[in-house]
Amino acid sequence: MAATLLMAAPGSRAQTLDEDPALDRIVALVAERLDTADAVAAAKWASATQNGGEPAIDDPVREAQVYAAMARLGADRGLPESWIHQVFYGQIEANKIVQRGLVTRWRFDPAAVPSAPSDLASVRPVIDRVNIEIVDQLALRRVELTGANCAERLVPPVFGVLSAGRDTLHRAALVRAAAALCGS
Repeated sequence: MAATLLMAAPGSRAQTLDEDPALDRIVALVAERLDTADAVAAAKWASATQNGGEPAIDDPVREAQVYAAMARLGADRGLPESWIHQVFYGQIEANKIVQRGLVTRWRFDPAAVPSAPSDLASVRPVIDRVNIEIVDQLALRRVELTGANCAERLVPPVFGVLSAGRDTLHRAALVRAAAALCGS
């Protein structure tokens, strides 16, 4: 029997939704991928400041590589390229939301900059692994993620992650990333 989740936005009346664990894993993967944004931002910050420049958040070459690799992987699983692009565009943009927010914070509060940032080479394998798992989940959960009620079904797992102590920056980015999951 499904449990019931009670949620209410400020100033609105409570709404009851049935919990559906089918999408928990893909939302957890989206959150895991998003968790890399802090390390990526710190690595870009360290590299840029060592060279006397500003961190470049956008990396069109790397982004194109991700889109191409995930499109090939998605094609192997019978997934539409447009949906794969939509999903990974959402993941990349959400990651950049966090990176831009952190870089802005560090400009105004240099003491908040991580003292020992990760190297991008150590973070990319995590992103690559999670990307593959996201495509696997897209294939596994295609019916749920392309259904008319996809957004509604994503609410409980997304709110579950949101309530796990994330700050506003990471919450906004998670919503952006999760919104990209629903396909047609």
